[in-house]
Amino acid sequence: MRSRYLTFKGKYLYKASYYLAQIICDVFARIDLHGYENMPDCPCVIAANHVSYLDPFAMGFFNENELCIVARDSLMKNPLAKLILTNLNAIPIKRGESGNLGVFREILKRIRSGKTLIIFPEGTRSPDGHLQKGKAGVGLIAMKTNVPVVPVRSFGFETVLPRSGELRGGNRVVMCIGKPIMPDGAQKIVDVIMARIAAIEKPKINSL
Repeated sequence: MRSRYLTFKGKYLYKASYYLAQIICDVFARIDLHGYENMPDCPCVIAANHVSYLDPFAMGFFNENELCIVARDSLMKNPLAKLILTNLNAIPIKRGESGNLGVFREILKRIRSGKTLIIFPEGTRSPDGHLQKGKAGVGLIAMKTNVPVVPVRSFGFETVLPRSGELRGGNRVVMCIGKPIMPDGAQKIVDVIMARIAAIEKPKINSL
């Protein structure tokens, strides 16, 4: 278990966004990090379940280097969200499985420059905290980048910042990293990714 946050390098607004998320998490929840030893030192693809807007920020708690994230382009319509996402190195992607060739090229470019990519295979936040079916496009990303895919699962962010947007306190959040996977076939890899995420169980933690 790793209970402290990392001090990572990066642009000022990039760091400020993550530090703000850390403050929110410190105020509204206690976070336990597990499986830190499974995070590779090389660029990789972090594939995680998606239950809250805090999820992208929380992925930075495991990695000291700059990350980039795939986010749906509709989020960029809000000026504040666009500012934050731009400084989080977000790559906008359209909903659906077509018309995103430029996105795949940009992802490859970011990976080759040494950045780690965050993706949410479900494509959108889960309405009830349970895992949804993964999208095949995520498997294509994994195949094209040809880097380790690291499954991550969080438990509890949906109670801290649910879809309603209401911040709630007094919750405990657990984040776990599974063992890396090497890509092998687009839909096959996304099915393996989702199975690995689903297989990550919440650790038993003693109450203090």
